[in-house]
Amino acid sequence: MTTPPFVMVKGDHFTALTHAGIIRCMKVHGRFVPPPEIRALRDVTRTRVAFVQTRSHSKNRVHQLLEETNLKLGSTVSDLFGATGRRMLTALVAGERDPEVLASYALGTLKGKRPQLVLALTGRFTAHHGKLLALLLELIEVLDRQIAELDQQIGTLVAPLQPQIAQLDSIPGVALTAARDMLAEIGTDMHRFGDAARFASWAGVCPGNNESGGKRHRGKTRQGNRYLRRLLVQCAWGARKTPTCLGQTFRRLEVRIGKKKAALAVAHKILVIAYHLLAQGTYYEEARYDHRSAKQEVRERKRAIKALERLGYTVTLGQAA
Repeated sequence: MTTPPFVMVKGDHFTALTHAGIIRCMKVHGRFVPPPEIRALRDVTRTRVAFVQTRSHSKNRVHQLLEETNLKLGSTVSDLFGATGRRMLTALVAGERDPEVLASYALGTLKGKRPQLVLALTGRFTAHHGKLLALLLELIEVLDRQIAELDQQIGTLVAPLQPQIAQLDSIPGVALTAARDMLAEIGTDMHRFGDAARFASWAGVCPGNNESGGKRHRGKTRQGNRYLRRLLVQCAWGARKTPTCLGQTFRRLEVRIGKKKAALAVAHKILVIAYHLLAQGTYYEEARYDHRSAKQEVRERKRAIKALERLGYTVTLGQAA
């Protein structure tokens, strides 16, 4: 069964267009389809993200289960799934309920917190809760093993991409794992995106287009690649702690527009930087991307002076030696 053609009216002439003809006339661009090796890497990294999220949910469920039984172990042990926490959870599953015995499983510096541990392990933990805890711990163990297998598979797939991973890893806030996952979503060929602006629009991190009466208002960002967007926002939060221009931009914007919007703005900058690095085959250089204007430096100087004056200091400006 053939698809009926569309009819386009232009003046006194009628022209029949097929679907392909309409696509050519409207100049609809094709979707981004990465090469097979990148698609394979993307499948594995996305599966790993899903497993990590499931593991985090299961660990949170363990915390919630202990809170329901009035066991405040999470408030005393910093890592509930560390060596000490694992020993105590295993003992609870095995049927041990004596707080003194459970506290004796403490290792390292937690041995000095035995009185706090005894108090934290005093609750209403029953056999019913023990069965639920055993199932959750078994699920977490299975996920740990599967995530480790996925890491090995990812290591094999990214072996030819080490130069590109090193380029992305040079960006502040982008770790090796983030660089690997970023390449799985965007590939290595930046020319197919046209330019950095189209690239950011495709990813869904560019500013929203909301202009009326010659005035530009704040608009929502479009929906893009949700895996890439979440990854870029995580990198932006990591860059916030650095003394680089990305960290300074984050701290400057969060005062005016809030932390979440500042994180998305810095995520946009990170993606644009990644585009130029991959397109040009270069590494991140702070002097190249630090574009603070003279007005911004004056504002930062005034802000710092006012902060010191509020603390009771008298500030005298002078040239640094």
